[in-house]
Amino acid sequence: MTKYARQAFLGITIGLLGMTFYLSPQGWYLEEKYGLDWLFQLRGALPAPDDVMIITIDSQSANKLGLALAPPDFWPWPRNLHAQLIDRLHQSGARVIVLDLIFRKAGATPEHDLQLAQAIKNAGNVIVVERLFTKEYDLADSPDNPSGFKLIEEKSIPLLKEISAAVLAHAPFPLPDKFPIPINAYWAFKPGIGDSPTIPTVVLHAYAHEVYDHLIALLRKIHPFNTAHFQQYQDQTNDLESAILFLRQLFINHPEIKPKIMSELRHNTTFNTRQKQLIQALVNLYAGQEAYYLNFYGPPRTIQTIPYYQFLQPVAKEKKQPDALLDQVRGKAVFVGLSQLTHAEYEITRDAYDTVFTDSKGVKISGVEIAATAFANLLENRPVRPFPDAGSLVLIFAMGLTLGFVFPVLSNQALSAASIITAVAYTAIAWLMFKQAGIWLPLIIPLFIIIPGAIFGSVLLNYFTARQERDQLLELFGQFTPDRVVGDLTRNIDASLSKDQLVFGACMFTDIQGYTTLAEKMDVRELRRLIDDYFQVLSRSVRQNNGVVSEKIGDAMLAIWETTSVSKTLREEACEAGLAIVNNLDSFNRESNHPALPTRIGIHFGKLLVSKLGAMDNYIYRVIGDLVNTTSRIENANKFLGTHLLVTGEVIAGIDRFLTRPLGSFQLAGRLKPVCLFELIDYQQTASDKQRLLCALFSNALDAYSQQHENAVRQWTEILELFPDDGATKFYLRLCAQSSPDQWEPVIKFTKK
Repeated sequence: MTKYARQAFLGITIGLLGMTFYLSPQGWYLEEKYGLDWLFQLRGALPAPDDVMIITIDSQSANKLGLALAPPDFWPWPRNLHAQLIDRLHQSGARVIVLDLIFRKAGATPEHDLQLAQAIKNAGNVIVVERLFTKEYDLADSPDNPSGFKLIEEKSIPLLKEISAAVLAHAPFPLPDKFPIPINAYWAFKPGIGDSPTIPTVVLHAYAHEVYDHLIALLRKIHPFNTAHFQQYQDQTNDLESAILFLRQLFINHPEIKPKIMSELRHNTTFNTRQKQLIQALVNLYAGQEAYYLNFYGPPRTIQTIPYYQFLQPVAKEKKQPDALLDQVRGKAVFVGLSQLTHAEYEITRDAYDTVFTDSKGVKISGVEIAATAFANLLENRPVRPFPDAGSLVLIFAMGLTLGFVFPVLSNQALSAASIITAVAYTAIAWLMFKQAGIWLPLIIPLFIIIPGAIFGSVLLNYFTARQERDQLLELFGQFTPDRVVGDLTRNIDASLSKDQLVFGACMFTDIQGYTTLAEKMDVRELRRLIDDYFQVLSRSVRQNNGVVSEKIGDAMLAIWETTSVSKTLREEACEAGLAIVNNLDSFNRESNHPALPTRIGIHFGKLLVSKLGAMDNYIYRVIGDLVNTTSRIENANKFLGTHLLVTGEVIAGIDRFLTRPLGSFQLAGRLKPVCLFELIDYQQTASDKQRLLCALFSNALDAYSQQHENAVRQWTEILELFPDDGATKFYLRLCAQSSPDQWEPVIKFTKK
């Protein structure tokens, strides 16, 4: 697979992962709970429109009016107070009055109910929020055999008869319960109750009544319909719901009407700006969705809010309210309901909801303020608009594909910077679109799925690419420069090797016992195939333990493990590779179709110098130093000691995972400094009792030899009786037979290679 194909595969994978998560319930849940919340917090508060205000029933008003401050007497308030409030609001010129209060039953004083109904009738513009109740029906044949299917019925709770007859309209305002997600949406038309309009819809319809004639004139101009049929709904001012449903059905069944009206409005010069805004708001409502996301303006009471008592306490001598207060009400939609300033008040009224602006003290936004917010959103045509699903999927996929191409070519430092810049830039774009147009771009998936996925995928892709290039480099050099050492080129050393590199490394040298005789007897082609298979076994064992086969000369192999510091892990890997070679060659040699290839192995640890040798443009890379030569001598020592796998004390220092047998201190041919040699036998966990016994007995005999005790010979003789094939024991018995104990040397010299 080419570089660009790998990057394309990474980008497509990340893009598809993001799309899948976006379409999953968990993905949308995170976007709603956290993404939308963060966008609101980043945007902050916005000024609410002047067309709406709230009159709040709160503890402050209860105190001013001499009413109870605590339950159960805090609520409901005497209805004659509501009658007085409606009279004052009507006199002040409120365009629509919305009561988010409960009028299901008669009040404590019947006269107050009649007084309130009369005030509502006189105002002629009062809309009441009605409550819903839900009932479940089990679709079962009998009570004893419950069904898994249930019918859910939603109905409006009827208002008090006198109130219902007096109001302009009444409608519900149910809010979707998506706990633990805060309240963030509302229904403009409620599906469960026949697509009936909800409070924000009915209020906007009533608020924009002045432009109905203009809207009907536009409809007559661009679309023929039964105006007489519509006129009967328009004339019935007490049946706003029928008029709303008629218009909605018209716009839904004829979607071409909306763009035609909008076009007419753009070119119309007879309507003023205010009239155009109202017509556009109505058209968007009738042709719009069933539900919308709320575009909150800010924390509680961001919408202009005036305490209830201020409209019931006139100035001295029963004069009218101050002109300033009257001016605040004139021409507006006024919502009346319970609203709280503190968590304690919320505990009293229980009419507040968790939203994105619930503060740390638990102060929530009241139901009446949510209703006013929904109305203001419809009036301004500024709800929160989720980016279309198709657009979001394209955005997520394109982002994943782009980062999949770009990130893998960056260095680690540049990758970190690019990921931060990408996250900040995308967040800034999402914030700007949300602030300016209320467009809600997906935030969680790009920031926590796409970008981290691209980072992780890039790191992983670069790792595997580096491994592949390393293997290719090894194969290339192995074909054309068999005497080079290129392991460090592909690992942690500077790839250019423009200067000599001093590193720590473990060297392994292997050689076939009796290879010369074998080569003399075999056909050269058969010998080549056998040696190729043999080196495959050795190379696989080395590479599986993170080593690099750096040279193969004849029947010998040099493998390297290198690092820039002393590493216990590196030395363990070299030992593991040695044991793997022993085990794999044992299986290889048991095959009947070729001669056995007994192999001697030596492993040493120390410093290596990686150097570039040659001149002009003809260079080879080699590891040079005493470590390589010493390792070769250690491998050769197997011939004298009758062993197969020798390691030095430097290799196994601090490592207790392996069963090893100390063999003594030796001065190898051509060297001045002695080395301590150990036979690497097996892992501690898998070693047999027989192997442990041999190590223990041999160690005791070696201690006696080191102290020049003649009973060392007796101990080795006893070992040979138990282990007649042990080469190291035979070596020491021959050595002891050549001199008396007082002439035994602590360091044994090998003069031959």
